[in-house]
Amino acid sequence: MRTATPTPSLVRPETHVLAHLAKWTLRVVFLLGVMIALASQAKAAPVVFEVSAESDDGWALSGTVTIDTATGKVLSADLAATDGYFGFGFDVVEKVQRMSGARGAVFTQMSFGAEQFPSGELFLMVPGTLVGYKGSRLVEGPIEVIEGSYILINGGTYDWTEISLYGSLEPK
Repeated sequence: MRTATPTPSLVRPETHVLAHLAKWTLRVVFLLGVMIALASQAKAAPVVFEVSAESDDGWALSGTVTIDTATGKVLSADLAATDGYFGFGFDVVEKVQRMSGARGAVFTQMSFGAEQFPSGELFLMVPGTLVGYKGSRLVEGPIEVIEGSYILINGGTYDWTEISLYGSLEPK
């Protein structure tokens, strides 16, 4: 004589339909996770911009700046400034800040430095924000409260020279 194993009345026995449904649920959840991961990677949009600028004092600036136009972050820089005799490289992204001007105008100022040239800084100002940035002319000279694009060089104690730049950042 066989004895039956008692089963609690609250536990439903697993059926083929429930097992099949559980497999498909796991597959759908996995595929949704993969789609979300791929969508978040697609949002990153690093664009290399070519910098071309000069000053009235004979300085020339060239190189590239890589900007993630989805987040507005400056990822890297490889810039060189020269006046024919002296040359300086700017490859350290120091700060990116959004600024407001007259009548609600928005600007973004990027500052760059270099380890081998600690007494100099490069400031590039562009109109608007870096989110969705497509390239533009650099903001030139003083604009009421906001300064434009310039190189700041320290030639000695309290002897700072500001070299104004005009030019553009264009996609490479």
